[in-house]
Amino acid sequence: MTAVLTRAQWLAFDRLNPAPTFFARPAWAQALADAMPGTVPAPLRVEAGSDSFLLPLVRPPRGRMPFREYVGFPLGGYTCVLDANGRPAPLSSALAVVTQVADQADHLRLYPWPLGPAYAPERALQRAHETAVIDCSRGFAHAVAGMRGVTRRMAEQANRRGVVCARAEIRELPDYYDLLEAASREWPAGRPSTSYVLLKRVLEQGGDDAQLWFAYAGGRRIAGGIVLFGSDELFFWSAAMDRNASAYRPSNALNVALIRAACERGVHWYNLGASEAIPGLERFKHDLGAQTIPYREVRTRSRAFLWYERARTALRYGRAC
Repeated sequence: MTAVLTRAQWLAFDRLNPAPTFFARPAWAQALADAMPGTVPAPLRVEAGSDSFLLPLVRPPRGRMPFREYVGFPLGGYTCVLDANGRPAPLSSALAVVTQVADQADHLRLYPWPLGPAYAPERALQRAHETAVIDCSRGFAHAVAGMRGVTRRMAEQANRRGVVCARAEIRELPDYYDLLEAASREWPAGRPSTSYVLLKRVLEQGGDDAQLWFAYAGGRRIAGGIVLFGSDELFFWSAAMDRNASAYRPSNALNVALIRAACERGVHWYNLGASEAIPGLERFKHDLGAQTIPYREVRTRSRAFLWYERARTALRYGRAC
C-alpha cells in the first residue's frame, strides 16, 4: 500500500530524521516545484511487510495523458528509500518498496543514492553513472592526507597568497551567478546548466543545509560554489572559478575549506558529483583524494507509457522530416 505524505508530514519527518542526502529531503523537492512549474512533491509512504518506508519523489509536469509518473529526482538528484528513522532501508526492503511503486506507476525514474543500497526491479532499464567521494568519517587530517602532495601544496600556496574561503549570504547569489555565467562560456553548452531561480530557491528552502561559499583574493570573489547537506553527505552541487585568477589556486583552497566544513559538520562523505567523463575534472577530483563510486539510473515504464513514448517519438521524427 502506498500513500502520499503532505508537505507538513514530510517536513515533520525530516526535522527528526533528515535523509542522508539533501536531494532526498523536502527542501530539494520544494525548490524544484518552485522553479519548475507543474512539478509536485510526492513523498510516498510505502508499506512493505510489517514496516513502513518513505520514498522521496516528485511528480513531473503533467502532459495531456493521465499517466502516473514519478522521478527521484530531476536533474540527476538522488533519492533513497528511508526507514522509520530516516536511515537507508536494507537492500531487500528497498527493492520491495521500489518494485511496489514501479508496479503502480506508468513511469518511474530513480537515481538511488550512490552511497546506499543499489536496487532495481527486474524489468528496469538501467544506465551507469559515477560519482567521486572523499571519506570524512575519520576527520579532516585523514581526509586531507589522501590528497596528492601537489594538490595540498597548491592549497597551501593559495593561503600564502591571501586566498580566504568563507560562507556567503543569499543576497550575494547574483555575484555568484555572474561568476558561473562567465565560467560556463568555456563549457560545451556555453551556459550554466542550472537556472538562477533554482539556485535561489534551493538556498531559500535549504536554510543552513544549503550554503553559498566564495574564495576571495584581495576582497574579490575569484571562485565559489553551492554545497548541500544531508545527514551523511556534503554534496558540492555547483561550482565556478574566475579563469583569470587560476594562479591563486582558488579551487584547491575552496575544496580544502569545504572538506573541513564537512568534517566539522560530522558527515561521512564529501561528494563531488559526476564528472561526465571530462578528463580534467576527473583528474582534479582524483588529485583531491576522491574515490570513484558507480551507481545506476533506474527506469520502469508500463506498456501504455511505452507505446505513448514511441508514438510521440515517431510524431516528432515525422515533423522533423
